Amino acid sequence: MRQTLDKAIYSDGDMCRLTLAHGEMAYRRVGPAAAPALLFIHGWGGSSRYWLPAMTALADGFCCYALDLPGFGHSPPLAADDGADQAAHSHRGLANIVAAFLDTQGVETCDVIGHSYGSGVAIALAAAQPHRIRRLVISNFSTFRDEHERRLIDLMHMVTGLMVMARRLPLAKGEAFARLLGQRYFYRPPSDPQVLRQGWEDFMRMDARTAALTVKASLSWETPRALTRLPMPVLFIHCRNDQIMPPRNAEYTANLAPHGRLVWIDGCGHLPMVEKTAEFVQIVKEFLTDER
Repeated sequence: MRQTLDKAIYSDGDMCRLTLAHGEMAYRRVGPAAAPALLFIHGWGGSSRYWLPAMTALADGFCCYALDLPGFGHSPPLAADDGADQAAHSHRGLANIVAAFLDTQGVETCDVIGHSYGSGVAIALAAAQPHRIRRLVISNFSTFRDEHERRLIDLMHMVTGLMVMARRLPLAKGEAFARLLGQRYFYRPPSDPQVLRQGWEDFMRMDARTAALTVKASLSWETPRALTRLPMPVLFIHCRNDQIMPPRNAEYTANLAPHGRLVWIDGCGHLPMVEKTAEFVQIVKEFLTDER
């Protein structure tokens, strides 16, 4: 059901934009409009752009949507509101914005793929609107098992904050910084320098306030609790060589979902949809088309 929120829709190359209640949102769409809808939600520091190889490969059977969450990619950040900032940048708060986006596209039911931080948003969306999400794919995401682990992750996020601050340094504007990021995100960095450059551009474009608020909000117990309530089939994809989201808690996280299943990708880092596109797409396609 299309609502009045989608005013001022326009396209900018392969990027589309529309105005929702919270402000402007950028997104990409690939595939026939009449096909079943498949929504992609990117991770922290990324954008819809890194989904394009997978979207293109899956467009023969799906109408693929990938959005830039507020403050990432080409979507401007949410307006500052000291009284509601934390809630607005929580997984649930961003899931509400994603749901409003689906409304504008007339999408009543869809499959969803979330990656890393975006997996938390996908889980929140599926928990809030289980009637709307047919199947859920969670890529390179794991959660903490107890309060001790949660606090350790909080300490790790301080390093992430330093990387965000380092963007101001002259070094961050060179190829060396892009290669440094690539070494953390890939098991084998891509030979095409444009791939690293695009990832660097997305990281540099990320809004600093959004970066801080979303990292803080991700430490809530709300997401692991939401996982235990999901009624739909959930496929967890994790990579053996992921340095960003270490695989040690992947099996624990998958077991939280009542209908969860874990699949491993070997010899791959944090971005399987880029580093091992064909294998990633095949796993996703088999799961989404399996009617058992």
